[in-house]
Amino acid sequence: MNRVLVFRKRLSDFHSIENAFDTLLPYLKIGKVELPHASMGILKRLKNILFLLRLKADLIHISGHDHYLLWYPFKKAILTIHDLESLKRKRGIKKWLFQKLWFEIPIRNANRVTTISEFSKQELRELFPKQNDIRVIHNTLSLPLKYSSIEFNEEKPRILHIGTKKNKNLNRLIQALRGINCHLTILGKVESALESILLDSGIDFTLKSGLTRDQMQNLYQECDMLAFVSTYEGFGLPILEAQAVGRVVLTSDLSSMPEVAGEGGLYVDPFSVESIRNGIQKLINNRELREELIKKGLKNIERFKAELITKKYMALYEELESE
Repeated sequence: MNRVLVFRKRLSDFHSIENAFDTLLPYLKIGKVELPHASMGILKRLKNILFLLRLKADLIHISGHDHYLLWYPFKKAILTIHDLESLKRKRGIKKWLFQKLWFEIPIRNANRVTTISEFSKQELRELFPKQNDIRVIHNTLSLPLKYSSIEFNEEKPRILHIGTKKNKNLNRLIQALRGINCHLTILGKVESALESILLDSGIDFTLKSGLTRDQMQNLYQECDMLAFVSTYEGFGLPILEAQAVGRVVLTSDLSSMPEVAGEGGLYVDPFSVESIRNGIQKLINNRELREELIKKGLKNIERFKAELITKKYMALYEELESE
């Protein structure tokens, strides 16, 4: 069978989907193709659909983002939906149209739908109750991270924060850190208004963006803890990345984050500045708690090994091909 895993046109600032599936490719018996055009405008999207039709693949797997590819009902197609964050950002007629074109029609034309967490599955089921068969196949670690021991700096801990979109909750984290002696490293482009808030907060901070894979690994190794207190996540890969290196994780008690972090995270209410602050102080002041969470985090990442995730996709391919 001619199987094809479809990637969106590579963009410099967005590569999380590519990283997740590139890690699986050495184990998957499937070819990889990248779309010739970015998802911009009707014409380019139609050209991408025609590109797939010309491949004459027996089975196509849309890895995410470009759901519209299934406006056309391919014979055997799998659609992976990572989350509903893009839909939640829209309002009114734009939201209605986006839901139809990016979710309802593609889901109807897909032979199988997968998503990356039980949380995302529940959201999809609530929005599309007629779609009963949604499979959960988690993401895997995409960086070759290894455990690296470090002496936690209780006097001035180095706190890592990943992402700057609204759901990443950076504003509340900044408020929670006021008066705490620490160094905050932020990965992502920060708008001028938020940078002004950072400067006014008195927090020692560093801004980073556009890092290579090696630089990303160093970022985790150099920090004392990860503060990942998002208000919404379809998965939350930085949790696993920090756990793999052996760093203590502070994260949110909602969305997919408890599912991903397991017993290896300290949970807070991301909508409460006080809860975030108390969690950070608890980790700074409690060595035994940190060591326990790190130990449980290292055990937790075993659930997300590439070999295990690959088996689930392979079983899905074979199931669809047998029909």
